[in-house]
Amino acid sequence: MKSSGTSLGRSAQQIVARIRKVRRAAEKAAKSKERFADYRYLRAVLSAYIYFEDNDLLPHLTEIAPSLLKTAVRKNQHPLRVILEASCIQPDLRMRSRWTRSLTFALAENIKPTDLSRFLKAHGGVAGTADLAAKTIRSRKRRLTATGSVRPPQSGIQSATNGLAEHRAKSPWVLL
Repeated sequence: MKSSGTSLGRSAQQIVARIRKVRRAAEKAAKSKERFADYRYLRAVLSAYIYFEDNDLLPHLTEIAPSLLKTAVRKNQHPLRVILEASCIQPDLRMRSRWTRSLTFALAENIKPTDLSRFLKAHGGVAGTADLAAKTIRSRKRRLTATGSVRPPQSGIQSATNGLAEHRAKSPWVLL
C-alpha cells in the first residue's frame, strides 16, 4: 500500500508545499503588529503565483484546490484569488478582493515579488493599487461585445480613457 505522500501526484505535492509556505507567511503577518506586515504575505502570494506559472502548475491549482486545499473555486476565478483563498486567515472578503486586484495590477505591471512592497507604497498602498486596477484593467465582463465574443484586453491607463471615450461617443445620455 502506498503512503499518502506518494499517492499524490508530483504537481499536487508541489502545490500543497508552496501553499503551506504562503499560509505560514499569512500566520506570521496576522501575529505581527507592524503596519506593513500584510505586504510580506502578499509578496509570498505573488511569488507562489509566479512559481506556479513558471512550472506550469496553474491549471492544476484549480483542480487541486477544492479537494486537497479545501477551497471553493469559481468558474473563471483568477489563480491569485485561489491562492489567497487557500492561504488567507483574513475573514474580511472585501480585503481579499482588494488584495486580488492589487496583485493583479502588480502582475500587469510586471512587478517582481521583491519590489512589491515598494510598488504598493508608491501607488497608495493596497487600496490605491486596487483602485488603479479597477480603473485600468478591464474585467472580462466589460470586454464582452454585443455578439458575445471577447475582445482582446487592453492594458494601461490609456485603455481606461479609450473605453470612456467610446462610452461617451455611443451613449445618448452624455452631453460632454
